[in-house]
Amino acid sequence: MALWGTAAVAGTGLLGVLGLTAGLLPAYEPPAIGPRTMPGSWVDHTGGTLVFAPDGRVTAAGVGGRHHSDPGGPSPSCPGSGTWVYEPGRNVWTQKIRVDVPGCTWPAWSVGGTAGQPRIQQEVGDPGSGTLYKLRKASGGP
Repeated sequence: MALWGTAAVAGTGLLGVLGLTAGLLPAYEPPAIGPRTMPGSWVDHTGGTLVFAPDGRVTAAGVGGRHHSDPGGPSPSCPGSGTWVYEPGRNVWTQKIRVDVPGCTWPAWSVGGTAGQPRIQQEVGDPGSGTLYKLRKASGGP
């Protein structure tokens, strides 16, 4: 029985690789969001929000971050107002959003999701852990 399970997993993997190689399955690429996509509310899994204004202002409420008073520990809530800048990067993989809210520190946010459901995200935990803190576009903008 275990042999059949192993064969099924290997076969599925092989079909996936063949589909990607032959061009039958599209490879994942994050959406190209640009500065026109950013305005509006972006929400995390607990209801924390970053609200981006078209003029480069941003308001944070309940978004996890790091306070300057405790740079080693995550904050359950990082409130305040500040600014944001979209950086296009060399391609969709390197585009970033920099958010500066006094008293809170975030690394640049990378882009994930799909064109229909964009997300901004950053790695949390140990470097290379693959654990992501994500915000999804909830309202506003195109």
